[in-house]
This record gives sequence, C-alpha cells and structure tokens, in this order.
Amino acid sequence: MITGPRVSLRPVEERDYPLIHEWMNHPEVWWYMDYERPVSLADVREDAERARTEGVPFVIVAGDRPIGRIGLNSFRRRDRIASLYMYIGEPACWGHGYAKEGLLTLLGYAFERYDLNRVELWLLADNDRAMRTYERCGFVAEATLPERSFKDGRFVDRIVMSVTRDAFERARSSAAEARAGTAADFVTPPDPAHE
Repeated sequence: MITGPRVSLRPVEERDYPLIHEWMNHPEVWWYMDYERPVSLADVREDAERARTEGVPFVIVAGDRPIGRIGLNSFRRRDRIASLYMYIGEPACWGHGYAKEGLLTLLGYAFERYDLNRVELWLLADNDRAMRTYERCGFVAEATLPERSFKDGRFVDRIVMSVTRDAFERARSSAAEARAGTAADFVTPPDPAHE
C-alpha cells in the first residue's frame, strides 16, 4: 500500500471488480475514459489481469472507501517513461481533490520506485476538469491529436500531456506548502488578553 496525505493506493483485488464494473459503466466515467462500449464483469476481470501483467494497477482509497483507479503501464525502461491512467469512480467524491492527491501519491512512487524521467498520458480535449488537475500536478500539454475519438456523432480531439521528475517535484512542493498554509489557517492565534 502506498500512503499519501489524504488517500492511499492499494493493488486492485478481485473483490474490487463489481465496484470497478459500476465505475466503468457510469456515463461520465465511460465518456471521459473513452471506452468504446459498456463493459461487462468479464471485461473488468480481463482488464485487471492485463493491467497487472503490463503495469501496476491500484485502487484509490479515501479513508477505508475505494473511490477510483489509478495505475501505470506502457513502461519504456530505456527511456525511463511510463503512461498513467486514472479516474475517480465515485461521483460523491468528485471535486474534493482526491484525484490530485492520488496523482501526487502515485507520481512520487513512480519517480522514486522506477527511477522514471517522465510520465505521460492522454485525455479527451473537452475534459477540462481533468486537465486542470493534471496541470496542478506538473503536467504540461505537448500535443493535440485532432479527431481521435468519435463520441455522440462527432469527433473529439485528444491531448497528450506529460510531467518530468523535476516538474513533479515543484508541483509536490507547492501542494505541501498549500497544505501547510491551510493547516496554519486553522490554528487559533493566542488571545492577547490571556498573555
């Protein structure tokens, strides 16, 4: 298990398959992850087994509640590059910073454990929320691939993004400073009348 400030990442287990099945078939997750069709439980099992063979798949856990998936695959050892995928599957957990925390936690692990130089990903160009999260974790857009996905009767572009070890370290430091500032905001200043 990999532990971050607000989330932990644990390997995907068979007991997670029904929940992953539900997440993958949620209309918004299905749209933005660019799945070609609804998935069956057998598809989830096959996907999880392939993910273990080709990379390192995790479930994102907040407290004791599984809320999404994240992982690395497509390792290019010579170039020290891997690809990343992620989604928060629990709608009640959207917009609470769990994606950013999961990303920072996995990227710290990836750069240290695998001595990577770069982590890359792609996303649909209309996924503004995810793009902002990736940018806050140090990712930069490198390319737009026009009309790569056909969704609801129209073509949608894909954006290729990546983050280097150095850019990640800067983003992680900024996030730590922000957390420290937030914690300091809750410290009650001394009451001058009692000093």
